Amino acid sequence: MTILRHFVRSSLLVFMAIFASNLQAQPDVTFEFETMFGKKSFYSAGENVDTNAIPPTGFLSPTGIAFQRADRLIVVDRGNKKLQSCDPQGDCYWIGADGAQGGEFSARNIPGTFDLPHGVSVSADNKLIVADEDNNLLQVCSDTGGCKVRGNASSNRADCSTTLGEWCLPQDTATDSQGRIYGLDTGNNRIQILKAGDLVVLDLFMRQGAALGQMNNARGMAIDKEDRVIISDTGNNRIQICDIDENCTAFGSAGSAVGQFNEPVGVDVDALGRIWIADTGNHRIQACDYEGNCVAFGEFGTGQGQFDAPHDVTVHSSGRVAVVDTKNNRIQLFNTEASFQMNPGLNDAWFDPETDGQGFFITVFPDLGFVLLAWFTYDTELPPADAQANLGDAGHRWLTAVGEINGNQANMTIEIASDGIFDQASDIKRVTDGTIKLSFESCNKGIVEYDIPSINQQGTVPIKRVASDNIALCESL
Repeated sequence: MTILRHFVRSSLLVFMAIFASNLQAQPDVTFEFETMFGKKSFYSAGENVDTNAIPPTGFLSPTGIAFQRADRLIVVDRGNKKLQSCDPQGDCYWIGADGAQGGEFSARNIPGTFDLPHGVSVSADNKLIVADEDNNLLQVCSDTGGCKVRGNASSNRADCSTTLGEWCLPQDTATDSQGRIYGLDTGNNRIQILKAGDLVVLDLFMRQGAALGQMNNARGMAIDKEDRVIISDTGNNRIQICDIDENCTAFGSAGSAVGQFNEPVGVDVDALGRIWIADTGNHRIQACDYEGNCVAFGEFGTGQGQFDAPHDVTVHSSGRVAVVDTKNNRIQLFNTEASFQMNPGLNDAWFDPETDGQGFFITVFPDLGFVLLAWFTYDTELPPADAQANLGDAGHRWLTAVGEINGNQANMTIEIASDGIFDQASDIKRVTDGTIKLSFESCNKGIVEYDIPSINQQGTVPIKRVASDNIALCESL
């Protein structure tokens, strides 16, 4: 973290952390069934007496899903040409045209109406970004339905366009940390990047092909915390990871083994850096790291944890996973963290292998129900005497945070200390400044999410242990 790198190197233990690594063969992921809801329901004119039944009672070939909050899901009800907003118990309502629940369907190029929409994402300011496939549009909507459109002036899905800002059968959307909108322009084998407010096209990348930086009928997309684009490259049966300069890596191939894919569609990335993929043709979900080490969940069927052509998956920061079980016309929800709890086996020194200049000490107090974190930084050279710091005094090297344990997570308050003198009795000032969310995927992998308002800094640091001595203790608790 660059804002904290001007401090003194002070610990041999942390120096060793720069060179340490402890890689796992596959992500350590639990996947426990929570609930499901939905059934096959038609709301098209002529097939259901009440074409705008409220509340709706099910779905027709749903294809897209996104968490709006931990307790709210946006579902693309593709066959019924609508969006639904649902709680985890399946209590849903339509998100309709012009701010009205209900609204119209099958109309073209009218804000708030859809024709076979496919994918959806939710922006940081709670807007719904919809890939309205057969209208060749992107629509940006409030959660009550008022929408803006960007796309082709067309009345026929076959009227594709290669003009910037126009689309050919768009399949998915995403937003990055700057609020820019990414539209997966599938028929043109490209991604368009738009400015959020006025939907002006800023850039585009990718093209047709099978090499890195090329794609073939890609149908799913997500953006991680580093603003890298995760692409479900459907026609090439692989996952691509690309930065904005089109530097790409990829993993996967056609097949049914773990780490292989059969026409993958939806994709998402969670706070712990795991990529979740709807492996549609294999009727399962896969969770993978960035090197392509994967675990798979599910099989063909209609029972709990079984799927029929799942088209999308979304993950909330709480660990809840929602899957669009498309041909079963339902939504299934799972919890990925239920089997892991914070315990004293986590008491250790931790670090980010990719980030020089910092480390963490973590201590868990299970009897008190609290965890303490100390975040310290250092430099390879002493700073000059008149060095100015971005945080605290020039000699300040530590942040501490404490918070209550909640399963595998703790929401912590940051405290900054100053004015202390080493090895002398002195008055110390303590000021609260921001928050840290500490969470663990396993006994050797966690994440620190921080927000420090005084310097307007927010971000995420993935952490691993410096040494492996306490892993066995952690796994036994």
